[in-house]
Amino acid sequence: MICLAKSIGGGLPLGAFGAGRAVMNLISQHKVFHGGTYNTNRVAMSAGLATFREILTRENYALVDKLSKETDRGYRAIVKKSGLQAYVASAGVNGALMFYPKEILNYRDWTKIDVDLWRHYWFGMVKSRRAGTAYWWDEQWTTPFSTRKRTLTIILRFSRKSAPALAKSPTGRRRGICGAAVPPLTPFSS
Repeated sequence: MICLAKSIGGGLPLGAFGAGRAVMNLISQHKVFHGGTYNTNRVAMSAGLATFREILTRENYALVDKLSKETDRGYRAIVKKSGLQAYVASAGVNGALMFYPKEILNYRDWTKIDVDLWRHYWFGMVKSRRAGTAYWWDEQWTTPFSTRKRTLTIILRFSRKSAPALAKSPTGRRRGICGAAVPPLTPFSS
């Protein structure tokens, strides 16, 4: 069975699933009920069809793949040149800049991510209007189909400018490294 959601609706609430004949026959023969809030919603279905026909094309996939690889290479070069204690993990159009000196292999490694350093980096990105990920230290970037090379160039430029200061900053003395006041961690994230 395959379940698809989010991207196939072009931003509208749409999901799809498919399975072998034996499973799908249970639904088509009304032996198993399938219902949903947005079933047969014409706007969502039109958006889904347009997404498949106009956006998720081979050409656009090739462009997004190219931009994602450029982002990955850009971050790797920044980490290497700056000496930042971080690494880049990526797969397809997703990737993450992880503030940890080596590849994270287990939960114990993950709990040692330099959250303070990441927060300074992220708030600096927000202040410069260049946030590339959502707020969490292990969030990944996703190269959307609407992304253009200029957007990635701006994000990498900020990272290139801020990485040396982040690399030199000792823990506990990071107030305003990237030009942003950083609020304290909330109780659930410590």
